[in-house]
Amino acid sequence: MYLKRLDIQGFKSFADKISLEFNSGITAIVGPNGSGKSNISDAIRWVLGEQSVKSLRGSRMEDVIFAGTEHRKSLGFAEVSLTIDNSDGSLPVEFSEVTITRRVFRSGESEYYINRTSCRLKDIHELFLDTGIGKDGYSIIGQGRIDEILSTKSEDRRSIFEEASGIMKYKVRKQEAEKKLELTKQNLLRINDILNELEIQLEPLKQQSDTAKKYLSLRDNLKELEVNVYIENISKYKEKISELEAQLSSVKEEIDDESRRLENINTLNRQKSEALKLLDEKLESSRQKYYSLESSLEKYQAEIRLNEEKINHFTQNTHRLDGEISEILKKIDNLSGEYLSKQERLKYLNDRYNEYSAKLAECEEKMNSILASLDESERYIEGLKSSIMDKLDLLSDKKTQINSLKANMESLEKRRTNIAREVNQLLLEKDRNNIKKEELLESIHNAGENIKKLTNELDSLVLQKNDGDLKLAELRKKQNQLKTEIQVKTSRQKMLLDMERSFEGYNKSVRDILNACARFPEFGKGIHGALAQLIKVDKKYETAVEMALGSSLQNIVVTSEEDAKRAIDYLKKNKGGRATFLPISSVKGKYIDKHIIEELKKKDGFCGIASDLVSCDKQYRGIILSLLGRVVVVEDLDSAINIARVHSYGFRIVTLEGDILNTSGSITGGSVENRGISLLGRNREIESLKTEISKIKDDELMLEKQINETISYINAINERISSVEAELKDNQLIKARDENHCAQVEENIEKLAARIEMLNEESMQLARQRDDLNREAEKYIVEMQALENEIAETKKIVAEHQEKHKEEQAVRDNLHKDITNYKISVNSILESISGINEAFQKLDNEKQGLEKSLARKGAEKKRNYEEIEKLKKKNESIRNIIKSQEEEKTGKTLEIDRIIEERRVLDEELSETIDKINEINKRIMLLQEEFNRIELRKAKFESEMEAVQNRMWDEYELTYTNALEFKKDIGSISQAQKKIIEYRNEIKELGPVNVAAIDEYVKTKERYEFMTRQKNDMEQAAEKLQRIIYEMTSKMKKQFLEQFRLINENFNIVFRELFDGGRAQLILVDEENVLESGIEIEAQPPGKKLQNMMLLSGGERAFTAIALLFAILRLKPVPFCVLDEIEAALDDANVYRFAEYLKKYSEQTQFILVTHRKGTMECSDTLYGVTMQERGVSKIVSMKLVENKAM
Repeated sequence: MYLKRLDIQGFKSFADKISLEFNSGITAIVGPNGSGKSNISDAIRWVLGEQSVKSLRGSRMEDVIFAGTEHRKSLGFAEVSLTIDNSDGSLPVEFSEVTITRRVFRSGESEYYINRTSCRLKDIHELFLDTGIGKDGYSIIGQGRIDEILSTKSEDRRSIFEEASGIMKYKVRKQEAEKKLELTKQNLLRINDILNELEIQLEPLKQQSDTAKKYLSLRDNLKELEVNVYIENISKYKEKISELEAQLSSVKEEIDDESRRLENINTLNRQKSEALKLLDEKLESSRQKYYSLESSLEKYQAEIRLNEEKINHFTQNTHRLDGEISEILKKIDNLSGEYLSKQERLKYLNDRYNEYSAKLAECEEKMNSILASLDESERYIEGLKSSIMDKLDLLSDKKTQINSLKANMESLEKRRTNIAREVNQLLLEKDRNNIKKEELLESIHNAGENIKKLTNELDSLVLQKNDGDLKLAELRKKQNQLKTEIQVKTSRQKMLLDMERSFEGYNKSVRDILNACARFPEFGKGIHGALAQLIKVDKKYETAVEMALGSSLQNIVVTSEEDAKRAIDYLKKNKGGRATFLPISSVKGKYIDKHIIEELKKKDGFCGIASDLVSCDKQYRGIILSLLGRVVVVEDLDSAINIARVHSYGFRIVTLEGDILNTSGSITGGSVENRGISLLGRNREIESLKTEISKIKDDELMLEKQINETISYINAINERISSVEAELKDNQLIKARDENHCAQVEENIEKLAARIEMLNEESMQLARQRDDLNREAEKYIVEMQALENEIAETKKIVAEHQEKHKEEQAVRDNLHKDITNYKISVNSILESISGINEAFQKLDNEKQGLEKSLARKGAEKKRNYEEIEKLKKKNESIRNIIKSQEEEKTGKTLEIDRIIEERRVLDEELSETIDKINEINKRIMLLQEEFNRIELRKAKFESEMEAVQNRMWDEYELTYTNALEFKKDIGSISQAQKKIIEYRNEIKELGPVNVAAIDEYVKTKERYEFMTRQKNDMEQAAEKLQRIIYEMTSKMKKQFLEQFRLINENFNIVFRELFDGGRAQLILVDEENVLESGIEIEAQPPGKKLQNMMLLSGGERAFTAIALLFAILRLKPVPFCVLDEIEAALDDANVYRFAEYLKKYSEQTQFILVTHRKGTMECSDTLYGVTMQERGVSKIVSMKLVENKAM
């Protein structure tokens, strides 16, 4: 067996997974300080189970996990695996290779594996016992281990010698045996205590068992009689219940018949209601059509009125056109007269023109003859004169033209002024129309806004009316429901009051007593009433309290025993049966202990003590405590069972559903049938009904008030709807009228705008003409001035000549003057003729314009007549429609009256149907009351029968069916009752009976016998363990002494070999106590005296410890040995000596050395180097020195 491989991952500085392969011989692990060499030996020690963190050079176990560096994160776990070659079978496992793995996580969890199979640390320790391998063995020696060997305490050295001597496994077994022996002794002490206790219990239990057996015999006899009595009573009750069920069936059939009748009438009522609804819808539809017709008629009337206004407008427009046409005709006549006068003037001017032209020709002829007789100079002068004349003609023409231009300009200016005046008038007319248009638009807008506002208001009012109608229908529905509910609850209250007054549900005897108290007040003194009448319980706890009290609810509460005696005498005298009385003076109860209540309050499902959940007069508290003081109320059966077990069934427990756990351990439960009204809940229900009826009546009054308010609200809305509809119609008429009027005004505005635009265009054209005339006049003035200058110059020359020829000149001058005058007259006449021709042109143009205007106005007048005809025809058509719609409106009025009449008839039929429904409901209520009364009687018998069955179950845990098995003839019931009393008295004389004592006695006796046998077995086991311990101690002493002697001899031999002389020995401090004695080491190096090892130098002590290690290995070699710098204190010579000795032992033992000494490295076969290429992370480099040496 040897160490084959070591795998390390995340252990200390080995962040990455590394694997070290080990061969036989010596393997050295070297490296600089702090590189992580010793972490390899720590890893081997750790994987073999080292638990001491201090031994691993840490403070916490998580310190062995790689903690990270500046560039690496910390790891979450560390894992080391050690693989051992077990081909020689040295380890007690069936594997040729064994891998031990240990893994620890940063969370603190730790795992161990053998061959990847999870195991315990103990399994690893046991695997290596007596092999020398392990955390406490001598196969792993570090500097700390050397210190232990060299320790001043000799006891600290024992473990290495015990491991070497092979007694470690015996020591472990001895320790286990001692633990078992101590445990056995403790068990014996407990068994003796138990046996003493059982011996005390056996005798009393034997007596109780005998009493219980006698009790059981009597109880069986009692059970036989009582069960048969119960069977007889139950049979009688069943017969009565069957009779009542037949009555119930009959009444139920009547109720079903009435219900079917009611359903048929309700169906008919629903049909009539639906028909009424359809009539309402039809009526509403007819009204809507009626209102639509009214609205349509109003609209058509408004349209007729609007058309008539249009006709009036067109008529007025036609009259206006007639006036304008008349004016135009007058203007045309005036123009014709003016044209005639102009023609006469033109004729006169033509005559004058002919006359003056003849005279001018005559004068010119004379002038020409005179000129012909003149010499050249004179002709020149005459020529000048002639040119003057021509120029004067031209000047005259220019003046005429300028005058004509001025006249035209004045005419144009006058026309422009007229146009400006007309434009102003048209603008004023347009402004008036615009103002009127704005007023109409504002009126239309206001009317539209009002229509929108009124429409929205009308829609809102309709919605409000619909909501009001729905609310009213809902309120009436609720009112009917409340009335029905009041009837039902009042009937229920009356029935309950009748039952309470007649004491329905109570036993006959109780009823007789209570009736007697009511009839005879004197008799009733001291009798308070039945318990059910005197207490009140919350509905939540009603079932629980009722089940807990059972038949006690009918117990009669009295003041004293004398009052009870008096009532019992009354029953006996009147043969009224039997009753139970509860005297206030004598009945006192007990309450559960306070500490138990405190414990109960902490339990889940605890509701309270039953007596605390009941309300009653203070004087009845004793009775309530007697009946309910030791009864606990819980939520469910699970809570009840848990509480009963904890408190050993020390009190009764009842659940909210009525299940009961008795102190005997029996459980009563099941479904609680609906038995009608319980005695306990009747008074509560009467009070509850009274309150509910009062509240419902208040609700009905409030509802009636709301209905009246809603009706008033709906009426107000209807009035407002009518008002809004009328206002809406008015606004619609106003809007339609103003829209038509506005359209006419817009048409006028467009016409005025067109006319203004035309006049402005004409004015601009006239302005342009005026400017042209101005420029032409200026041109003529310039030309005229040039002519005047020329004439003046020429006249000057002529004047000079005339000075020379005055006489002749005078003749010619007069002739020239005449010619000039005639020319001026002719030109003037021509100018006048030209003016008259222009005037003719203007008159023609003006006449054409008037004729065109006349034609336009005639056409407009014709259109007006056509529009008037169209509107009249339209009005006629509308009147026909109005007539048709008025007839339709009359038909709708008749239809509405008919529907209203049908609705009234249907309302009356519905009223009759509702009366029938109410009548049938009353009959059903009466039958229901009868049904309830019979059901109450049935419930009473069922209750009494159930009470008998409950008593039978409580006492014997028998159902009726099971009890029939015990049925037999018991003869007279009274005789059976007497026999029952005798049996009860005998049972009473027995006193308290513990039925469980029979089983307890048997169980206790069996347990006593069993414990006695256990005691004997344990005493034998203790003796056996003591014998084993003694034998192991003897064997350990013998083996230790033998092995110690051999180790001592080997130590002396090895010491002498290593030190080259001297001697050494091992001494037991206490030879009497070999197994616990300390071990002293004495050494005598060569040349020194024999002395204690602690007096040696550091190197000598280390060498001595190494000698001791080799001595042990010589005696008992280990498969492998890990040495961590144990030669560090040696000098070089001793290092080489140590290396040689190591080489000697390497044939039997595989050595793994952590060293930094040269001599040790030289003797190694394999060399591993540990380095830190990356700070804080160790890496491995390997070299096989054997191969290198061979090379």
